Amino acid sequence: MKILAFILAAMMAANGVYMFADPPGWYAAVPGVPDTGPLNLHFVRDIGIAYFTAGVALAWSALGAGWRASALAALFIGGHALLHAGETFVGHHHDVLMNELIAVHLPAVLAVVLSVLQKRSGS
Repeated sequence: MKILAFILAAMMAANGVYMFADPPGWYAAVPGVPDTGPLNLHFVRDIGIAYFTAGVALAWSALGAGWRASALAALFIGGHALLHAGETFVGHHHDVLMNELIAVHLPAVLAVVLSVLQKRSGS
């Protein structure tokens, strides 16, 4: 469980740092993002802070904070995935579905699974 938490933590935190430090680079690097509209530096940095915070919460959960910290991270990561699923359902983002499955939905499922496993183990 700790390995999963640290891997997810590193992915989320690294993405957040990238978004905050280089919004134009992040915006251009992620498939489908430029199709969502013009770059908004402030908005990308705001979301970067949320990703970084989720990463810190996941690492903290593995360092002893337990399932409540991972559940908070899963709330953002899962909510973000649900937003993308809803947008896909109404016709947006269909051209980057595989990217979203790997980069958006899989981390959300893993964060929820981590929280449930941590709760069951009493962490």
